[in-house]
Formats: sequence, structure tokens, C-alpha cells
Amino acid sequence: MPHDLLLGTGLALGSLHGPELLMTQGAFASDDRFLAHVVGHRDGPIPLSYALVAGATALYASFDALRLRWTEPRFVPGRVRRPLPPVLTDLADHPLTRRTLRLLGLALAVLTVTVLTTGYGGSALGLGTFFVVFWVGLVPASLLFGPVWRLLNPLRTAHDLLCLLLRTDPREGLRPLPERLGHWPAAAGLLAFAWLELASPDRDSTVPVLIWLWVYAAVQLTAATLYGSRWFERGDAFEAYSTLIAAAAPLGRSTDGRLALRNPFDGLAAVRPTPGLTATVCVMLAATAFDSVSNLGWWKRLTEDLPTSPARTAGLLAVTLLVALLMALSGLGARRLARDATWNTRLMAPSLIPISIGYVIAHYASVFLLEVQRFTDVFLVNGVHGSVHDGGVRPMAYAVPSATVMSLVQVAAVVTGHVLGVIAAHDSAVGALPRGRALWPQVPLFVAMVALTLGGLALLYSG
Repeated sequence: MPHDLLLGTGLALGSLHGPELLMTQGAFASDDRFLAHVVGHRDGPIPLSYALVAGATALYASFDALRLRWTEPRFVPGRVRRPLPPVLTDLADHPLTRRTLRLLGLALAVLTVTVLTTGYGGSALGLGTFFVVFWVGLVPASLLFGPVWRLLNPLRTAHDLLCLLLRTDPREGLRPLPERLGHWPAAAGLLAFAWLELASPDRDSTVPVLIWLWVYAAVQLTAATLYGSRWFERGDAFEAYSTLIAAAAPLGRSTDGRLALRNPFDGLAAVRPTPGLTATVCVMLAATAFDSVSNLGWWKRLTEDLPTSPARTAGLLAVTLLVALLMALSGLGARRLARDATWNTRLMAPSLIPISIGYVIAHYASVFLLEVQRFTDVFLVNGVHGSVHDGGVRPMAYAVPSATVMSLVQVAAVVTGHVLGVIAAHDSAVGALPRGRALWPQVPLFVAMVALTLGGLALLYSG
């Protein structure tokens, strides 16, 4: 995340051991100890060795238990456990509800752009609204309510208005959407967003963010005009990201369209293995990983004499390629051990979604709690007569959990995400591979998940 945003959002959470109140600063600190998202570092209450042993043990125990007891696929795409009352479906699908959500999404977009443009509340407020409240907030929102950005997406609203002026059907474009595109546009969009957040020139300024947003909107609306509104489902990085996260949500739809509670693994099983899906999930993992790598001491020493943006761009691409290579090698090993059976990296990709969710929670939970409180304080509680003063944000007392609690949350999020990923991958394997040949092809992916788990925990503790 932008350096000043992290410095201005919290104090050294890793040094706090009881219920705490933090003071966010209008004048940003200049000490890297104040990185709000790194709270499980080497000086924290949970030793790194304990976290690594716990992670490896949990993964091995889950894999061994699945090997012995899980020989048939149990997850069914689209299956639901308990339909919700019809009145809830009617309310959710009512045109007034849909229009209200669209207007809400448009209003939030206008608010964010206005704050970024005018500097209301200081630059960190605008950056925090976009990079934390919106981006990180998509994860809990999508897990709770499903693919929420599809309902809020202001680009869909702008496209509808454009089609209204042109008197064309928003669903129809000038040409069919090629199936081979799959999730590749979303992967490219997520990588572009990660570059903006982590590697763009002058990334602590709001100007690059505004330029990026306007260019991104122009590209999306042009593509939607060409291919119709169905473009947004996989072409808009944010909507595709929200939809993939929502695959693990306990709230879904039955075959007749009713809202229903479901097993999240049934939702993951329903993710179609489209082209570019593996790349999209790899970018989701790599962006969070590089955010941690870029705060390590060895990285700063390695790049201190290099131009910042090119060095960070190269680092982001290197981490992305490393994650993609790890997945490609595990997929190659699986195919060889399966004797060219049908299980491949596309079928493995949905099992990485819980891992990505765990990484986001582990890395950004603390900064998200702080930024939501600041956003609420500025826009809903005090406004211009409260916390906003002289172009900045007055120091306000914000509550956060203790460092012990946050460290437990971080370790639990990383380990739980990988355990759930192992379960999803195993069910996919036993469903795609011949009976009696489903165990060994999973070993390369299991090794990759152990590497990702230990690497993720090590990054948290090295920040």
C-alpha cells in the first residue's frame, strides 16, 4: 500500500499488548515501524517458529485425513442447503432495490473521486478510501453478501446511461464476447491495479490514482460498448475479483433463483475453469505477497540506489511470475503423476481463492479497521466540523484489538485459508481423477501450498 497511507493510519501495533486506542496522525510519521498492516512481526507475541510449525502441521494433518477418509467428491456446483424466505429474494430482486444499490455505488464513486480531487481531509483520506475501505472492503462484503460489486458497479450504471443516450440495448454489443478471453482481462486489470498501488511513480499522491481511474473507466466503457454489459463480469477487474471471492460465500442462489444458504465449497466447485482464471488468482496472491516483500529490509537495501518505480515494477512482476511458475510446476507434476488425466491448473485454481482471502485478512485487517473508523468519523459522525481541519485529519482515538489478538487472527487466517484450499483441491482431484489414482497427483499442489503457507507466514513476521 502507499507508504504515507500506512504511516498515517496507525502506530506500531506489534508493540501493543492490551486493548488499545490509536491516534491517527494528520502529520504523517516517518518511521517504518509504524506500518499498520504488519502486526505479527518477529517481536510480536507469537514466535515465528510456532507459527510455521502450526501451519505445516495443520496442512499435513488435513491432507492426511482427506487421503484416508475422502475418496469420492462431496461438493456439488449450485447445490444449496436451505432456501431463505421468498420475501428476502423478492426484496433483493425488486427493481427499487437494484436501482438504489446502483445509485449508492455511483454516489460512493463520486465521493471517492471528489475526495481524491479536492484533497478533502488530506491525501491519506482519499487514498485510504480507495485502497483500503473499497479494495480491502470488497473481501468481507463479498463473503457476506455475494458478488456485491456487480450490484454497485458504477461502470455498469455509466454504461446503461450511455446506451440510453445511444438507444441501444446494454446487453448487446457490436460483436460477441470471445470465450477465449475468459478471465484474462481481469488478470490484466488486477495487475494494473497492483502496479498503481505498489509500484507507480509518486504513489503517495492522488494524481496517479485519478489518472488511472479515468483511463480504466474509459477502457471498460469502450469494451462494454463493443461486447455488451456481459463484459463486466470478467473484464472489470473489481467485479471479477468480487465474484471470485463471493464463490466462497455461504449466501448463494438455488436453481430457481431464490436466495439460499449453501456450503461455501459448493460455491467454489461452481467456478468455471475459464482461460486466465489461474492467472487471475495468481495475481491476487502475488499482489499481497509483494506488498510484504517491498517492506522487508533486504528489499530496501537491494533497491536503495535504484529508481523506485522501475524497481518495484520489476519486483511485482517477479513475484507474480514466481507464483505463476509455482502453480505451473505443480500442475505439470500433477499431470505427470496422473498420467495425463483431466485434472489441471484451471481445476486447481478455485482452491487458491480461500488462500487469497486468508492473505488479505492477515495483511490488511488492522489497517482496514482503522480506515473504516476514520471514514466513518469524517463522513458520518463529525464531518467538516469534527475531524477535518486545515486540509488534514485531526488526531482521533480509534479502537483496535490488541497485538496478541491481531497476531492470532493473522496466523489463523493464513493457515485456515490454506487448509480450506487443500479441502477444495482434494475434492476437485477425486472428482476428476480415476479412482485409485487421485492421491499422488495432489502431492505437487500440496507441496506448493506448504511453500505458500510458510512463505506467507515468514513475510508477515519479517515486515
